[in-house]
Amino acid sequence: MAKQLICSLVLLLATLSGTYVKSWSARAQDCCRCPAWIPVGCALYCQGVPICPPGYDPTPTPPAPVVAYDGYSLFAFGDSFADNGNTPEVPTSDLDRELIRSWYTPYANSYGNDDGSFTSEPQFTGRYSNYMVQSDFVAKMLGLDMAPKPHKKQGDYSCNVTGMTFATAGSGVYSVPEEVPSLTEQVDTFANLINSKLISKDRLAKSVALVAISGNDYDRVGVAMPSGFVDVSAFIRNVTSAISDSVLRLRALGVPKVLVNNLHPVGCTPAQTRASNHSGCDGAGNGGAVTHNQNLARLMDGKDGVLIVDLHSAFKSIVDHPDGEGSVYSSQFKNKLTPCCQGIDARDLCADTRNGENLYQLCDNPKQHFYWDEMHPSQTGWAAVMALVEGPIKQFVGIA
Repeated sequence: MAKQLICSLVLLLATLSGTYVKSWSARAQDCCRCPAWIPVGCALYCQGVPICPPGYDPTPTPPAPVVAYDGYSLFAFGDSFADNGNTPEVPTSDLDRELIRSWYTPYANSYGNDDGSFTSEPQFTGRYSNYMVQSDFVAKMLGLDMAPKPHKKQGDYSCNVTGMTFATAGSGVYSVPEEVPSLTEQVDTFANLINSKLISKDRLAKSVALVAISGNDYDRVGVAMPSGFVDVSAFIRNVTSAISDSVLRLRALGVPKVLVNNLHPVGCTPAQTRASNHSGCDGAGNGGAVTHNQNLARLMDGKDGVLIVDLHSAFKSIVDHPDGEGSVYSSQFKNKLTPCCQGIDARDLCADTRNGENLYQLCDNPKQHFYWDEMHPSQTGWAAVMALVEGPIKQFVGIA
């Protein structure tokens, strides 16, 4: 009885001093501990009747409800048309140096972050453009800010709900030096994430895949033609068959919608037009692209859940068309075949330096150039191309 009286007086003192005292009927686990100045015996008695700091509400605040992400997931495969940071940042050889130049000035100099926000400092993201590339524009069509983070940043033990980018600059359907993953190897990594349950069936059910293979296999054919391929047409058939195999495998893995690029008019790239001072496209290169696209169309014909993204027509309507027959976007480019960034010498590439000196020339206004460098569109170039294919993509995916 004496101990109860003492404790009651202590509690009364605490109350008069402004210290909140929880109801006698409160459960001990809901409350604060008794203050240190309360005698030990009283503190034991006070279990369930703790004294709390002024202004403290001992009622637990319920956690904010978790809103499940219900948007689309994008999984991007292929090469530099879709790569947003999978290439290494430190060179180990001359070839690697060529592949990793997208991490250095003047690439990605539009001061943009991966979340779509802008900063006052240049952000080097590993994209082969002055900022956004094809995968970013596809992501925007799906309601995302940018293409999902690259596999290099997410790793093999996690996957963001918005998806993942596996595409790596320099990739193709055949193995290449410097450990650049081929298209098949990229799909292997994707399959492993599915098998590990890091990509759920629910996520797959609302996913879109982009397969962007842009001709690296053909670019290397002169110096590294796989043994046995002596006929260019046969080589093209093998490239397109390998693309088809990966597309169908993605469908089998559970991706309901697969976008696969056809080949742009490679004869119009600055790498091919430099010899003519960028005065016209190379007919042989464009002829090979036509053959590639015919084969791919035949292989994809009638395949459910697959859409060929017609980059070839979109590019041509901007950079290679008869007078008066181009797209509405063609006139915005003062320089259709001359890139914004170009090596001073034919052997030099955009971003090359030697002894602190730039070995490239940079234009004043990238928005007037369709191409950013010797192979890749500028952000404005990509915006025009993707505006031309946006309607078919949205209709295919089912976006109003």
